[in-house]
Amino acid sequence: MAIRVLTVYHAGRDRQHRDRERALRSEGAELALLVPDAWPEPAAEQTLSDESFPIIELAVRRPGDVNRHSYADGRRLRELIAEARPDVLDIREEPFSLATRQLLAAADPATPVVMYTAQNIDKRLPPPFSGYERRALRRAAGLYPCSRQAAAVARGKGFAGTVSVLPLGYDDTLFHAGAQTLASEEITLLLAGRLVREKGIATAVRVLQRVHAVRPARLVLVGQGPLADSARQLARTLDVASQLELRPWLQGAELAALYRSAHVVLVPSRATHTWAEQFGRVITEAQASGAVVAGYASGAIAEVAGEAGIIVAPGDFERLAQRVSDVVSDAEEFERRREAGRLSAARQTWHQVARTQLELYEAVSGPGVARRQLPRSPRARRALAREEFGATAAAAGGMRPFALPVLRNSGSPARALAVTIDAVAELAARLHR
Repeated sequence: MAIRVLTVYHAGRDRQHRDRERALRSEGAELALLVPDAWPEPAAEQTLSDESFPIIELAVRRPGDVNRHSYADGRRLRELIAEARPDVLDIREEPFSLATRQLLAAADPATPVVMYTAQNIDKRLPPPFSGYERRALRRAAGLYPCSRQAAAVARGKGFAGTVSVLPLGYDDTLFHAGAQTLASEEITLLLAGRLVREKGIATAVRVLQRVHAVRPARLVLVGQGPLADSARQLARTLDVASQLELRPWLQGAELAALYRSAHVVLVPSRATHTWAEQFGRVITEAQASGAVVAGYASGAIAEVAGEAGIIVAPGDFERLAQRVSDVVSDAEEFERRREAGRLSAARQTWHQVARTQLELYEAVSGPGVARRQLPRSPRARRALAREEFGATAAAAGGMRPFALPVLRNSGSPARALAVTIDAVAELAARLHR
């Protein structure tokens, strides 16, 4: 008998983000998806396209606020969960989020719950979010973090249930290897993502200059953000303006075709005081497309890229530029890394991920769900988590940061400040009730 799963996910209006559900359905899960009735993201569908599983829409407060949105009709939410009669409730929200707190309160206490997490920095959260997180980690039977770093954070914070580290997958009907060779007259470098400082836009332009000094090369920046103009200015200063191409963000077949034309995909992200690269979906997609990935050992980049990647210490631009130049000058080494990346990516298709996720569902829905005995001491728990999963991601400055879960991609410094003030005011109000 197929396992019944109700998944709740704020980004489920984006058809590409439903790849996981399609794979789970094709692998035999009886699945339904609950999503907000509106979500202000460019790829969010106004009218949902047909799927092989039902999608339920429900209004939310604060649409667009990843960690502080909640469902407007709590009674209807409870009814929908009860009507779905899930064997497993899959909450694809961070454990500290308002939506997670609301969903746990609405669900039958006997329903097994699994959760997703990408938080790979061991942040200190203020109340009430710290309390939400503790209770969620205590309630969940299973967790599927997208990296070992995120798994270490959750275990260190007291999660005692079953952990299954599941990478973010990719659609292997869309992303497949191109015919990149070093016989090309020109080497193509690619950086795809937000054009912001932490993504290493200036580093990518400087790598272009070094590689172009060895052999003809061009850099394609795909994405949007405030550093587009400064990238052009730096390219002019370094005399590689004609080798730089900027394109708006692409999806689907257009992005896949661009990956297949790239020899090296750059991921020179560097951590901020509250963020480090949590996975880097571009890494898996690029390797599946036959490109070699090169970047800094920041956040989960080294974990995801594996031995196929060209990985150097964060900020060591000279080393990164030299190693990329060396690889695009050595056909045998280029092909070795290219093939290693392709083989690694082949183990991370959505269907591969779905099979492992189904195993997690079955494990938590069966009798006698295992829970570990964890030390009471936070320091001892973090040490145990390091032994099991390795170190968590390091924030800039090396300190354990204190962070408010405010609106992601707030757009402007003024908007970010407004959201932060709003969050502080809300916390103060809650604490004085």
